[in-house]
Amino acid sequence: MNRLDNKVALITGGARGLGGAMAYKMAAAGAKVLITDLLEEAGAETAEAIQNAGGTAIFMRHDVTDEGQWAAAIALAVDKLGGLDILVNNAGIASDGTPLEHLSLEAWRKVIAVDLDSLFLGIKHAIPPMRERAGQWAGGGSIINISSIYGIVGSPGAASYHAAKG
Repeated sequence: MNRLDNKVALITGGARGLGGAMAYKMAAAGAKVLITDLLEEAGAETAEAIQNAGGTAIFMRHDVTDEGQWAAAIALAVDKLGGLDILVNNAGIASDGTPLEHLSLEAWRKVIAVDLDSLFLGIKHAIPPMRERAGQWAGGGSIINISSIYGIVGSPGAASYHAAKG
C-alpha cells in the first residue's frame, strides 16, 4: 500500500517545474491527480506521462484568478476522480522587476491575484469536498500553499511578489 492510495490531489501550476514534480511524486505514491495550469500543452503532456507510468492524472486549463474556474476544477476532481483530499496551491507568477515607485496598480494587482487571491479561492472551494471525505484517512486532508524565501527576504523590483509570498 502506498501512502496516498485512493487520495485525490489537485495541483495548480502543475504542468511543469515544482508543480509537475509534485504531480509525478503524488501519483507515484498512489494519488489520483488533477493537474491545472494555463500551459495546456505542457499540462496535457505531464498528465499523459503520469498515465504512461501507471498513475492516474487528468489535466484542466485553469486560471486560478477566476472563481468560476475554481468551482469547475473542484467539480472535475469530485466527478472524475472521486473527491478531493489534497489541494496544492502552487501556481504563481513573479513581478517584472519594476521598482515600486514606477509599478502600475494593474501590475501590482495581477501578481497579488495570482499569488495570493488564488489561495483564498482554492481553499474556499476545496473545503466542502474535503470535509465530505474527512475521517476516511488517518490525518485527514491537506492544503499546501507554496511560498517563497522572498516572503521573508526582500529584493529590489519585486514588491508585489514579496507581499504575496510573505
